[in-house]
Amino acid sequence: MTKWKVTSIQVGTIKLDRSSLTHFEGKGIIMTVPIWCAAATDGKHKVIVDTGVRDLEVFKAVEPDLNVKPDEIIEVAVQKIVGWKPDEVDIVINTHLHYDHCGRNYVFTNARCYVQRSEFDTAFNPPKSNVRFYDLPAIDKQAISYFKWHFVDGEYEILPGLRLLPTPGHTKGSQSVFFDTDDGALCVSGDICNLLANINEDKEPSIVTNSEEVFKSLETIRRFAHCILPGHEPSIRSGDTKFPKVIA
Repeated sequence: MTKWKVTSIQVGTIKLDRSSLTHFEGKGIIMTVPIWCAAATDGKHKVIVDTGVRDLEVFKAVEPDLNVKPDEIIEVAVQKIVGWKPDEVDIVINTHLHYDHCGRNYVFTNARCYVQRSEFDTAFNPPKSNVRFYDLPAIDKQAISYFKWHFVDGEYEILPGLRLLPTPGHTKGSQSVFFDTDDGALCVSGDICNLLANINEDKEPSIVTNSEEVFKSLETIRRFAHCILPGHEPSIRSGDTKFPKVIA
């Protein structure tokens, strides 16, 4: 089976207190964490996982210490780092639909967009505590045609070596993306795992809709993944193709 090559793509940063990402541990330690997306190829298909922020100024109202440099806008970063133009991308996958993960789906005009159906439904009717994290102008019918979406219900194999696995808890419909790579199964986790400490030290991440589901999802990732690209891990660099190991 052909192996996938996955490359980290940084699409911004957020300044946060560490304790907000590790369930109160490290209070007072201020971190500038990256926002991670990924570009992946099997030599034939071009896949993007998550697409960053649509409008920096709009979402500074949600997160004042959010920053996106001009060369971190995803279509710019992808072309700079892996050499792909937006119209060459075949598939966009959203781990979930918070504003920093789906904001620029619409620039990939020839791509089909994969998301859990429960996440899409939740985005249009979110819990009150989560309303501010969703960006409907990035995913509504004016932005993306209904016929470009592929709604998934549960575990789903898109292509050989590329599989979606539900990992709820951060949001109702959060999913992780697994790639078969030369280093084993790589999990691109989105925000069910913000930092390596969440998965390897079993610490609850930020913005939780169901704490019990979080820990079940982290255990699921540990069961299957050899390595991981967490949603905001600062030890990773943009353009990396090797990722931290998951401790079983």
